[in-house]
Formats: sequence, C-alpha cells, structure tokens
Amino acid sequence: MERFVRLIVAGGLVLVGALWLVDLFAWGSPQWLVGVALSILGFVGVMAGIFSELESGAFSVE
Repeated sequence: MERFVRLIVAGGLVLVGALWLVDLFAWGSPQWLVGVALSILGFVGVMAGIFSELESGAFSVE
C-alpha cells in the first residue's frame, strides 16, 4: 500500500477514536486531554498524507 494512503487511513482512524474520547469524557479531564492530543495527531497524519501527494505549485494561480 502507498505511504500516503497509510498516513490518511491511520490518521483518520486515530482522529475518529480521539473524537470519541473527547465526546465521552468530561471537559478538562485527563482522558479528554489525551483525546484532544490524539485528534491533533490524527489531523496532522491525514494532512501529511494529502500534502505529500500534492505538486509544489498546486495552489498557485497563474
């Protein structure tokens, strides 16, 4: 499997699990904080997978 696909899938799974943690536990609890940290990590994984496949001038206007 391609590296970018692994990053997107793994990041998405971590993000979904982390959002469940955030939803299930009280605001500010240690478990909630772990969920927030994991959701950031999952988001970064998804974005890394997406941006690794973009060309350098993908967003430039010519």
